[in-house]
Amino acid sequence: MSKVWFKDEKGGIIMINIFRRWKPKGKMYSLRCFQCGSGFLSSFNLEAPICGKCIQKAKSLDSTIDYENVCKKCDKRGVIYGKEMCHSCYFGFEKNEEALR
Repeated sequence: MSKVWFKDEKGGIIMINIFRRWKPKGKMYSLRCFQCGSGFLSSFNLEAPICGKCIQKAKSLDSTIDYENVCKKCDKRGVIYGKEMCHSCYFGFEKNEEALR
């Protein structure tokens, strides 16, 4: 086994295995993404597994603004892509603005 010896501040000798492998604590689940079908590992048994690439795509679509459409609630231009409301109406920020006035 490949081991490295070190001396600590008190003069003692410390032995460290440099090829020690990482081992997960607890259970690991092998899951398949329900959108793209790629496999990935998770420490949680997810009901609707989604891989890192697909979750980044979903997050970027939620933050994309479509300026051609108008919000249903406040009639401002610029709605969230795939929705019918602007960012402040969709997340409930218009309530906070009225309370501050």
